[in-house]
Amino acid sequence: MKPGFKGAIIVALISAGTTMAAGQQKAEKPANMVHLELTAEVAATTEEGYPSVLRVTVKNMGNVAVDMPMPVVPCVPGGGGVEMRFEWHPRDSADLSGMGTSGTRCMQAHFASLMYRVRNDWIRLQPGEFITVSESFRSHFQEIKPGTVEYWVEYVPPEASLKELAELGQSGYIVPTEKIETAHQTFVVH
Repeated sequence: MKPGFKGAIIVALISAGTTMAAGQQKAEKPANMVHLELTAEVAATTEEGYPSVLRVTVKNMGNVAVDMPMPVVPCVPGGGGVEMRFEWHPRDSADLSGMGTSGTRCMQAHFASLMYRVRNDWIRLQPGEFITVSESFRSHFQEIKPGTVEYWVEYVPPEASLKELAELGQSGYIVPTEKIETAHQTFVVH
C-alpha cells in the first residue's frame, strides 16, 4: 500500500468512528435563551437597624425579549414571581423554636389560561430592560429571638408544561423556565 493511500484510509476510518459515536449521543436540551439577573438590596431599615424593605430588580441580561408576569409578592397566578426567603438561626444552638425557612406561595385554584395571561397581563422586558419592586418583610421579624437571619430572594418561573412552552414559542413569546436567586445575606438580631 502506498503511504498516501494508507493515510487516507486511516482518516476515513477515524471519521466514520467519530460519526457513529456522535450518532449515539443523547440529544442535548435546547439552550435557554433567557438570561435574567436578580438583585436585592436593603431599601429601608427598622429603628434597630434591621432590614425591613428590600428593593428587588429583575433585569434582562440576554439578547432576546423575555415575557414574564409582574414579579410581585405574595401571589402571582401560576407562578412566575419573586419570593423572599429567610432562615433564622438561633444564638443558642439548643433553641429549636426558630422560624426555619419561610417564604410565600400563591393559593389560587382558578385562573385564566397561560396564553391568555401572557397576552393580557404579563410584561415584556427587552434586552437591557429591568423591573424593580419593593417588598417588606419586617413583619416576619417583629418578635424574633436573638440569632442570625439569613435572607435571599428567588425568582420562580411561571408554571408551564412543555406543550404550553412550545405554543408560546410559536406565538413569539419567550418565557423564563429556570429559577434564579440572589446571593444570601445575613443580619444579627440582638
